[in-house]
Amino acid sequence: MKKETSSLESRYNIIKENLRDQVNIMVSDISVLFPELEKSSLYWTISKLVKEGYLKRIRNGVYSLNEIKGKSAVYLSETAKKVGAMLDAEGYEYFYSGIDVVIKFMQHVPEEYPIMLFVEKNSETDIIQLLKENEITVVKASSVKDFDDEYVYTIMRPNVILYLTDNFDYADSNIALTEKAFIDLFYAITRNAYPMSLQELGKTYSNMIRMGAIDQKKMITISYKRNLQYDIRYIVENKYLSEGAKEIVKYI
Repeated sequence: MKKETSSLESRYNIIKENLRDQVNIMVSDISVLFPELEKSSLYWTISKLVKEGYLKRIRNGVYSLNEIKGKSAVYLSETAKKVGAMLDAEGYEYFYSGIDVVIKFMQHVPEEYPIMLFVEKNSETDIIQLLKENEITVVKASSVKDFDDEYVYTIMRPNVILYLTDNFDYADSNIALTEKAFIDLFYAITRNAYPMSLQELGKTYSNMIRMGAIDQKKMITISYKRNLQYDIRYIVENKYLSEGAKEIVKYI
């Protein structure tokens, strides 16, 4: 038994070292790391890794490193860390979304950007006051569309865009799931003129797919919460559309 555990740990360490940046780990990803294993031995090893808690089964043929609970490491901006420390000290419930969550997948990282902060609806006034007292410029997301873009993002330069929510299902340890972060960014860019180009978001999405860092089915499920299901389904499923279908949409 001791030898078997050591073998599992060794194989887990190999998986962790090579696939630590992936949220979704496929059987094919693991098989590349252990070419000496027959198919039956590979599946037996994966089964043991799940049973012993090294891997977490997401669905058939899809796994994640159990220690990251389905999401990759997140590197918060200094502003986000400062705001988080204040909110933690006061006991507020919140989570970050947007660039802070997906920044490791971006090709061109902005020097500064407004963080997307989601808080409970009934704590809005107190949190805004707290942030202002600490010289953090905050703008409510619901108000952004009423401002001139140049004023909001150039002259005023908010540190925080505040979103109100009563749903914390798609956040863990104050961090939105990668899928939700993408959807929130898409919404902010296309509806509230958030200072990031769709081209950059598209490149970011491509990197997520390449690294196995996003669950497309989960993303579609989450998109219904923001009534973006048609947009997100098109993004996810466009590769399956025929050229004829794409052409006719132009005329429609």
